[in-house]
Amino acid sequence: MSFKDYLESTLTKSDFNRVWDSFFKPKSVGFYLNLLKFNKDEIILSLNNLGVEITEFLPNFYICDAKFKDTLTHSEIFNKGAIYIQNPSSYLAALALNPNRDDMVLDMCASPGGKSIALANMMGQGANLAVMESDTKRFYTLKSNLNKYGCEWVRTYNKDARSISRTCQNKFDKILLDAPCSSYSHFGDGFVEKSAKEIKLISRLQKQLLNSALSALKPGGVVVYSTCTFFECENEEVVQNALNSKFDITIDKISFGLSVEIISEFGLKILPDCNMDAFFLAKIIKNS
Repeated sequence: MSFKDYLESTLTKSDFNRVWDSFFKPKSVGFYLNLLKFNKDEIILSLNNLGVEITEFLPNFYICDAKFKDTLTHSEIFNKGAIYIQNPSSYLAALALNPNRDDMVLDMCASPGGKSIALANMMGQGANLAVMESDTKRFYTLKSNLNKYGCEWVRTYNKDARSISRTCQNKFDKILLDAPCSSYSHFGDGFVEKSAKEIKLISRLQKQLLNSALSALKPGGVVVYSTCTFFECENEEVVQNALNSKFDITIDKISFGLSVEIISEFGLKILPDCNMDAFFLAKIIKNS
């Protein structure tokens, strides 16, 4: 079954038409403010001086028209690390985790670092945040971005995140697992589709990573599992696999009040539109 056929079989006709059209149209540009190094009013003033018309879309997260993308990416405030450009769907993962200053937090598959830096902003300078990335090249990209955005204090590990099931049992209060996925939220001209075999292997890795996250989570702690794809085998089935495992867990309902949300017993699905990429989130509580 082609991806287009899969979407048609899983969405209503109106949702399918809207989603399919979104793949071939420019999206607004999203970004959050890096308040670890810069003052909010100064950043907003700099944006106004650039002529960029912004709208606050989520807490500390703004969007602007796609025509301003080059203006932002070539600006001093971007080069100095005052803003981090990111799709708002990705930012939802950090919002869903909602870390506190005193939490011990892990970002399991962290490169290039956008969610890690968002978590650092929510927790504050010097908070107990660790990040992991298994791929060496991507790890150094992560390190570079953390340094650029004033997060040198974040602990970094160039390791396979599945290892924490052995080395970090019952250690973390909150864990973000933005898992490697087939990335079909970026479908469009030039997108290279994956085979059924490739997607099956990705799904197996996702299940292993979530199992490790639950092992490393303290009783009473929270894991946010997320992907940027549509397939049930990478989303709902991964969560179902965790529910069928040895862990005593509960799926906590998530909603941000967005018109593109589809809420199920397994989590929250974001349908893409002119602002948002496709995204899936599940907030999982490890029961005491």
